[in-house]
Amino acid sequence: MNAGTTPRLGCEFDRFLYASVGEDNNGMPLTVLSALARVDVDPWEEASKLTQLPLESAVTQLASLLGALRNVPVVGLDPARIAAALIALLPCPRDRVRPMLKAALAQAVPTKNPAVVSTLLTVMTFVIFMMLSQWLMGGLEAARPVEPPPVPATESPSTPTSSEGLQNVK
Repeated sequence: MNAGTTPRLGCEFDRFLYASVGEDNNGMPLTVLSALARVDVDPWEEASKLTQLPLESAVTQLASLLGALRNVPVVGLDPARIAAALIALLPCPRDRVRPMLKAALAQAVPTKNPAVVSTLLTVMTFVIFMMLSQWLMGGLEAARPVEPPPVPATESPSTPTSSEGLQNVK
C-alpha cells in the first residue's frame, strides 16, 4: 500500500474498533479490533473501507469477516445481526447521511395539513420580524441623547447666567 492510500489513524473509528463482539471459548473479551486482527485484517484500514461502502455491503463484508472467526460462539449464532449493530458505530460518510436526513425530515414534517404548516410558518416569521423590529427601535431610542426640556421665555432666571449678570454683582 502506498502513502497516498493510507487511511487516517485518528479516533473517528474508536467506537467501532473497541466495541465488544463477545467472548471467545477461553472467556477472553473480543473487540472488533481483536477480531479483525485474528483474521489477519488491518482494523483501521478495514474500518475506513467499511465506512465508504453502502450500508448493506458494509454489513455483509463485516459479517463475513466475523463468520471467519474460530472459537467465538456468540459470533457463530448470527454474524449479520452483530455486524449491523457494529456498522452503526462507524462514522457516517456523506452518502449515508443524506438518506438518513431525508427519512428524519419525512417523519418530522407533518404532511397531513400543509395549509396549517404554511400558516404557522407565516405567523412565526411575522412574530420574529416584529420582535426584531421592536428590538432595533428600542436600541435606536436608547442611543438618542436626552435633551432637557426648553425653558419658557416668560420666566426669568433667578440666577444671573450672562456676563451682564456677573458685572452687576461686582
